[in-house]
Amino acid sequence: MLLLTLWGFGCAETPPESLTWREQWELFVVTEDGSLIEGRVVIGNTGLYRGQGRFRASRWMPGTTPIVFAMDGGPADIDIGTGHESVRVGSALLGRYEDGPHWTLRLAHEEANAIVHVDPGGPLIDLATGMHEERQWTTAVPIANGQAHGWFTAGRRGGKFEGRALALHRGGDGALGDPRALVSAFGPEISVGFDQQGPTRSVWARIRDRVISTESVVHRANEDGTVSLDFRPSADLMMTVVPTGVGGQLNGHDGLMLGERWVTEAVGKPANRTVNRGRATIEFEGETLSTSGIIVSVE
Repeated sequence: MLLLTLWGFGCAETPPESLTWREQWELFVVTEDGSLIEGRVVIGNTGLYRGQGRFRASRWMPGTTPIVFAMDGGPADIDIGTGHESVRVGSALLGRYEDGPHWTLRLAHEEANAIVHVDPGGPLIDLATGMHEERQWTTAVPIANGQAHGWFTAGRRGGKFEGRALALHRGGDGALGDPRALVSAFGPEISVGFDQQGPTRSVWARIRDRVISTESVVHRANEDGTVSLDFRPSADLMMTVVPTGVGGQLNGHDGLMLGERWVTEAVGKPANRTVNRGRATIEFEGETLSTSGIIVSVE
């Protein structure tokens, strides 16, 4: 349980009571038809009221207008599940809601409708926690390489899909306004990922049934949008992810509460959130592999 870990670090305030505390649930799906789906919920104390929430869901598709859905709620509209494994904002929900370890994204609205079911898969990944000025930020990856199916529609756009998925659960009272870099590749035999914001970094790599050392990984983001992970010399593994053109740039402050926007804008923190589907090329011990991936940056 992520929040139990956060409580154990002895901050000046219990993190759920801190004015800078936030908790986030994220789901990314790369579909077989070339689409990219993102579901994201942020609950925090930095708005006018403690415990306000924002639900965001998007489906980017090749050659057509994306589906973008947003729902905000006050404390009375928020329901966080036992163990903080799921969250509901109004009628929209995300996380581990039903029996078993799978995740669900669900929304029903006149603007859009979606039901996404994700069965777990991929390596087991340890919690990552970083501290800065007595504040902390923790990241969990409950599903690194899940199998997803469902539908996501808006009028005649969208439809049914199958694909691969990544689920993350993040939270704490630190990393406010810090840049973020997330890159991951997931396929039938591949699960590689890197997520860093502020001092907190999660890294994982499994090729077929082998768990790969991540001790010396180096993350590089290039001006053309490509991102690479170099695991050498601890492992003979190199991954490069090239954007496919499916995705978009969002206002990074849109996922923040009002107080967070004031703070980040006051200190000159930019707010460009870029989400892209990618094609990953993996060089592993003399073999070249290829699969789908995602690139997310908040700068």
